[in-house]
Parts: sequence; C-alpha cells; structure tokens
Amino acid sequence: MEFNPSGGLFQFAVQLGEALADRGHRVELLTGPDPELPSRSPGLSILPVLPTWHPSEGAGDHPLRRRARRVRRAAQYHAAWLAVLRHVRRTRPDVVQFSGGRFPADGAVLALMARLTGRPALVTIAHSPLPFNEQRATGEVLRQNRLLYASFGLGYRSVDAVVVLGEQSAADLRAAWPDVDEVTVVPHGDEGVFLRGTPGPADGTDPVVLFFGTMQAYKGIDLLLEAFATVRARRPDARLVLAGAPSGDTDLEGLRSTAQRIGGVDFRAGYVPVEEVPVLFEQARVVAAPYRYANASGVVELARTFGRPTVGTRVGDLPAVIEHGETGLLVPPGDAGALAEALLDLLDRPEEARRMGEAGRSRSVTGASWATVAERIEEVHLRALARRDSAPVAGEEPA
Repeated sequence: MEFNPSGGLFQFAVQLGEALADRGHRVELLTGPDPELPSRSPGLSILPVLPTWHPSEGAGDHPLRRRARRVRRAAQYHAAWLAVLRHVRRTRPDVVQFSGGRFPADGAVLALMARLTGRPALVTIAHSPLPFNEQRATGEVLRQNRLLYASFGLGYRSVDAVVVLGEQSAADLRAAWPDVDEVTVVPHGDEGVFLRGTPGPADGTDPVVLFFGTMQAYKGIDLLLEAFATVRARRPDARLVLAGAPSGDTDLEGLRSTAQRIGGVDFRAGYVPVEEVPVLFEQARVVAAPYRYANASGVVELARTFGRPTVGTRVGDLPAVIEHGETGLLVPPGDAGALAEALLDLLDRPEEARRMGEAGRSRSVTGASWATVAERIEEVHLRALARRDSAPVAGEEPA
C-alpha cells in the first residue's frame, strides 16, 4: 500500500509491484485517488480506494489555509487506515507491505494488525527510517518528538520484517531502535518507468545542470544557487533548471529572487508530470543533488537511468550510488565552492560526463534492476511469513 497516489514513493511502489507480479505473484496496490501511473503488468492491480491526496496538492497555499487543511487531512489519513484494515480483513492477503511511517497512528495500527488472528505477514519499507519533518524556522530535518519516535519503534517491532534502501539507513534505524530484529537492505531500483527509448548521451547536450524533485531546504537549493553564481561567472552559457513542487515551508519567493539575480536559471516550481520528466533529464548534462541530509535518492536513480552523472554530497546513502570519479562527483555538504568546481568539471568536460553517465546507467541496469529488487523482496516476504507462523498467538504464552 502507498497512501500517496503520485510522486517518488508511488512510482517506487508501482515498479516494485510490477516486478513482483512478473515473478508470478498476484499484487494489489492500495492508494489514493487518480493515481498517476497505470499498471503495465496483468498481475498488478492498482486500487485507488484510499481517501488520501496527491502530495503536491496545495503546496503554494497561504499558511492559514495549510493549517486548516491539516485538520481535514488528519481525518482523511485515519479513514485511509480504516479502509486498509477493512480491505485486509476482506481479502486476507498473505503479505501486507507498507511504505514507512509518518504519524503516530502508523505504529499503533501496525501493532493492532500484528495481534489479529490469522493475520498476514507484515513488512515495512522504510524509505526514511527516522521521523522526518523539516522545520523551516530552525533548519532541523529530523523531528525530535518522543511520541513519534515511540510510534516508529512500535511499528518496526510489530512487523515481521523491515526493509531499507541503504546501509546508512540501516545503521540509523538500528542505532535508534536496537531491539528491531529483521532489517534488510535492498537497492532502490531503477526508474525505467520514465524511459521512452534509449536516452541520448550526456555529451550531446548543452551545459545544463538539473535539480529535480520536491523543493525543500534540506536539499540545498540555496547552496546550489550560490554555486551556480560561480559557475555562471566562468561559464556564461551554463544554465540551471530547478524543477519540482515546493514544499509548504519552502521560501519560494526568496529562491526565485536569487535565481533571477544570478541569471540563466529556469525556475519551474510545480509538480512535474510523468510525461515531462524524460525531456528534463535528456536535456541535462549533469544532475545536482547538493543535499544536507539524505537516505536513498530516487533522483540519483533517475540520473543513472538516463545516463547522467550526479554531483552530490557525502551524506546518507548517496556515496553508495554516486561513486566518486566513476558515476559522478561527491563534495562535502554545505561547501558551495566545492560544488561549483565539481559542476564546472563536468560542464567543461562533456566526454567525462558521458563516461560517468554511461557507467551509472550500466550499474543501474545490473545492480538495481527491478527484477533484482523483487527477488530480494520476495526473500524478505518468505522470511516474514516464516516469522509470522512461528510467533505466539496474541494472548498465549510462548512455548
């Protein structure tokens, strides 16, 4: 199940569901209204039965309107969990797989499901293992909330298996909740759902830098603009494309003003429909990921899928997929000077951009194909079923 009917988490869920279906499983993906992708596999049914919303809806609304909307969405969120419970009781699947957690209700529902007689095996894919809620006022990324940490821990302990998308994510989860037993690392998976043919090489482009994805402060857009000012001073023909939906706490006007002052910046604040994504990546020579904090990154996988090198920071799980000097370049987080030099290096040497981009695409095809991911997830599901079957029934003393 995936509450969001669009965006990176939904796209991940669809591609994984298709790959599991291709292995002979019957898969149902529960999600919200008007999902942005159809199923390409007869074994995957996408069911828009949850009363949720698209993550980019209302991102540019006035703060007072956003506060009022939170009350309505809280009710919708809890109603969505009730819909999940009803569906599970009615259809009795072998495995139910969730997409991490965001709110205190999540852990409570998982704990409830774990106590049901005849329950399915429960698996969580923790895209962001720690409570994540960026605070614009303080710049903090992780939400220091005792109730939320307790809820996450309850949820992780209640399921039969937890999956994360990188070794650093696994280390973070185990450090916060050392009593969580089953934690498995799998690769993110490629972004082949966006391909419309073989992408052109990186050296066939103009000197274009692409930032793609939700515009949030922790992703270092301000740092990228500072670096791009240096790039423009030395390469007046360089362009920067900023494309993605702003989060509710993004200083959109401040970023836009800075971009206009620097020049050469194509500022596209808004959700990018699936059909427009390929053009953005094929027109770029290099993708920028100047994050201050990260787990795994679907944007880096997009870059690899389209044969584009990534200039990123040494944070989270990024160094595992951005191999310095091989599939991209890594710089220290917060260092605008180093970021500018790395971008210039690949803009000035298109043949190197091509080499690194092709290496990244090759690694994505061989090590992060959805067939590979689905095989690993299938193994997790089998272990989760065995763990469920060996667990004592609620109310009984273990043997």
